[in-house]
Order: sequence, then C-alpha cells, then structure tokens
Amino acid sequence: MRYFFFLRPWPALGLLDLGLAGCVEPYVPDVINAPASYLVVDGFINGNGITRIKLSRTANLSTTTPPPAEKGAKLSVVDDSGRLYPLTEKSSGLYQSDSMRLPAARTYQLRITTSSNTSYASDPVPLKVTPPIDKLAWKLDGDQVQITLSTQDPTQQSRYYRWGFIETWEFNSAFRSFLEYDARQKTIGLRSTPIYTCWHIERSSLIKQGSSAQLSQDALSDVNFLNINNREERLKVRYSVLVSQYAETAEEFAYLELLRKNTEATGTVNDPLPSQLTGNVHCTDNASEPVLGFVGAHTVQYKRLFINRNELPLPASWEFNTPYATCTFSEELAPAPGDPEPVFVPYTKVFNNPDAVPIDYLTRGNSLIGYFGSSRACVDCRTRGSNAKPSFW
Repeated sequence: MRYFFFLRPWPALGLLDLGLAGCVEPYVPDVINAPASYLVVDGFINGNGITRIKLSRTANLSTTTPPPAEKGAKLSVVDDSGRLYPLTEKSSGLYQSDSMRLPAARTYQLRITTSSNTSYASDPVPLKVTPPIDKLAWKLDGDQVQITLSTQDPTQQSRYYRWGFIETWEFNSAFRSFLEYDARQKTIGLRSTPIYTCWHIERSSLIKQGSSAQLSQDALSDVNFLNINNREERLKVRYSVLVSQYAETAEEFAYLELLRKNTEATGTVNDPLPSQLTGNVHCTDNASEPVLGFVGAHTVQYKRLFINRNELPLPASWEFNTPYATCTFSEELAPAPGDPEPVFVPYTKVFNNPDAVPIDYLTRGNSLIGYFGSSRACVDCRTRGSNAKPSFW
C-alpha cells in the first residue's frame, strides 16, 4: 500500500468552474515536492501464526518508485505482562516473528526502534479471536462469477470483519513446445523443461470489510466480496482463492474503512475527498510527529475454494480472453536455400535467440529440414507465472 502525506489542505471544490471546460489547465500543487518523510507501519499482530510487519516511509506525489523501506529497525510484540516476542528483518523493511500462539486474555502492542534510534509504539489492543468461515461458495450471475462467504460468531464478540484473499490459477501458453535450445551444446533437442502449463499467484491489496454491528445476531450470510468476469483467463483451466478472515475492533474497522475511501474510492467528483488518517501508532520521542498505520491483534481463519472449468455452465466453445491473440509461428529452414554458410539440424541460427523458442521440427517426408517456433511470450508460460505446481493443487 502506497501512502502519500499531504502537508496542506486540498483547494476547495467551490473554486473550480466546471463550466470552463475549454480553459482548464493542469494544477500542480506545491505538495508534490514536499520534503517530509514519515514512518508507515503495515501489518498486524497474529495471535495464531507468524506476525509480519512492513516498515516504509511516505513518498511525494511526484515519486514513481516504490516507497523507501525502513531498514535496520528493531521490532517486538509486547503483552500487558511485559513478555516480549521479537521480530527479525527477513528482507529490506520486512520484519517477521516466529509462529506464535498468544493468550486471548491479554492486550498487545508493537514497539519499534529505528536505525536512527527513534522509538515508536502502537496503542495496546485486545486480541480478537476470529471465528471460522462457515461457507465459501460461487455462482454464475450474468457475465460475473460471484464468490461469497458466510460467517458467524455465537459469542457475539466479533461484529467487525475484514477479509484478504490470494488467487491462484492454472494457465497454458499459446503453443506447446516439444523442443528446446541447449546453450552449452548450441543445438536443438527434445524439451526437458516443461513450459506449457504454469500457475499464477496474485495477492489482493483491496480492503474488504463487513460488519454485523447493526444486526441482532453476529452473523453475515453470502457476502459478495469478489467478482470475476466469465471470460477472464483465470477461469479457463482451474482457479482457486484462499480467503483469510480477521475479527477487528471497531476502531481498526473505522481506520481501514477511511483508508479504503482514500485509496480505492477517489478520482471522480462524486467520490469522497481524501481525509487525514489517524492510526494507533505514535512516535514516543516526539508526540507531534505523524505516523501512518493501525496495528491490530487478531487470530486468522482460512478457507480455500476451487473452480474447475468443467463446473462452469458455459458452452464448450466459450472463448476466454488471453494475451495470446496476436501469437504467430516463425520458421527456420536448416539449411536455408542460398545461405552462404549453411546450418544443418540440430544446429540453428534463429532459435539461439533467447526471445525465440522452438516448438517442433519441420519435416519433408522423413527428413528434418528445420524448425518452427514462436516468441517466448507465446511459448514459455514462465513469463507470466511459475511452472512449479503449488502444493495444494
């Protein structure tokens, strides 16, 4: 999640004359070059697993690179009895604990000391125990595959929920390759590395929340949290979504709802204006220093759903949208007529190019006379995913 920190208010909408469409000039506010850089804390305290916290710094509006990571910090989770659970930096700005099982009766906070020896801490929060997801289902409604979930808490203690999801889908390249180029031998032979079938994994950054606070029962039924167009490639072979569920406090729910409106629901005159975010992380050395982030504490529940192509009530001839619409074949005769330096099978002058991949032999009768192939983007599925089959597939 990228955060931009505004140092002065937006100009009032009343100053805009919407009728002067032909005289509109771009407005570049001074905040684009604002020098301030404030700490951003992204993550939560996991009561039944690994706590992962990402530390970064706010970026100027003109910045096109990812926000700078906050490296070299010391982090720990502390409960109200004083027990510490340390986190270590696994990669630049990414901190992780061991797998933890935290007592539900205590409160927890995150403490941070940066490499510049500045201290930060989140407000102590209770550990919310998340109920399981009762049902994860899908249905085809018009041109959309709708994925829904149901959950309930008989103890009436949850009320505020958030969901995350990771999508995985199997896909194929445009053409199946039976040959590969051996760079060591500089020859073409039978393929040993499979590149036709791959899996793509995509983690959503969208904020999905729901509440039963206004209901008599702490239960949510058939919440539609994800829609997929029925022509998307992810449904062509096999699709899976892993849903994670978190019970939140009312304060965390409100913070994330405001963050959602600031990041996902802005851009038109009918959308809400960006608002100042006030989280629960503070600089203990300087109370006036802004800090972005809300660190909650909760256990996590998971549930996975699969959708196979043959389960979709779509015609067998149904066409899915793929990036392969313009894929074509190319050929190489070996030797090529008139070539002053003839190259014979199994050698090649075309497919030793990393961007060109051989598919199969060209034959004339029983003779091999060359190869045909295509671009790597059309043949090698690894350009868009991994050929390593997931363990849960």
